[in-house]
Order: sequence, then C-alpha cells, then structure tokens
Amino acid sequence: MTRCSVTGAGFLLVMAATLSAQSPEADVRKAQEARFAATIKADLAALSGLLADDMTYGHSNSKIETKTEFLDLIKTGHYQYKSIAPREVTSRLYGDVALLGGLADIDVVSGGQPVSVNLRFLEVWVKQGGRWKLAAWQSTRLPAPTP
Repeated sequence: MTRCSVTGAGFLLVMAATLSAQSPEADVRKAQEARFAATIKADLAALSGLLADDMTYGHSNSKIETKTEFLDLIKTGHYQYKSIAPREVTSRLYGDVALLGGLADIDVVSGGQPVSVNLRFLEVWVKQGGRWKLAAWQSTRLPAPTP
C-alpha cells in the first residue's frame, strides 16, 4: 500500500467514525427518552441509573423530592406515570452539563388520584462516569386554555 492510500483510508475511517458517532446533544436527548420510558414502566433499576445521586425533583405542585424519595414513591405505587409526552424541547450544552427545557403533557396517578398536567419543564443533566444523569427537574403547570 502506498503512503497516499493509507492516509486516504485512515481519513475515510475517521470520517465514518465521526459521522456515526452520536453528538452530545443526541446522547442527552436519548437519556431523557430513556428516563421517561423507565418512569412510565416503573423500571427502578433503569431509572436509578439515569438519576444523579444528589438529584432534586421539583414537581409542578412545588413539592421537591430527592432521588431516594422519588424512587420510593414510584416503587410503592404512589406515583404511576401513564404517559409523558414532551414537545418543543430545546437544549443547551455547557461541557458536561446540559439544560433541556420544553413543554410536556403528563398523565399520572398520584396518591390514587388521576392527574393530567400540561407543564413547562427545565432539566439539568450532568455527565458522570461517561453517562448523562438527571441532576434536577423543575416544572410548572401551564394555565388552562381559555375558550
């Protein structure tokens, strides 16, 4: 093989690897999708792996929970998430920190009562050990549409 063909082949391999690699933004969005899916399935093992140990979860009713509290309430069935439909999600990356924000429609049974909320949310994701983990969730209810 000539020097030119080795260099050309190396260039093609680097380009292929670059094109097939996920961007950090795509990776954090996949982590968000995985968290929503694990929450709906009440998959505590998967969910625990997606939450930072010092996570804070701010519900739209202003209640704040730690990771342990949030997982325990899902484990006991206090929270039974039926659907989480995010929309208009935006993201900003700052190194190993990502902010995701948007709107979401959530159907959940909370304390035995069905609740449907339309909300605006802000998530803080941090990259720890090579994986994106949710460090904070904060949401606020949107006003009901006027007729």
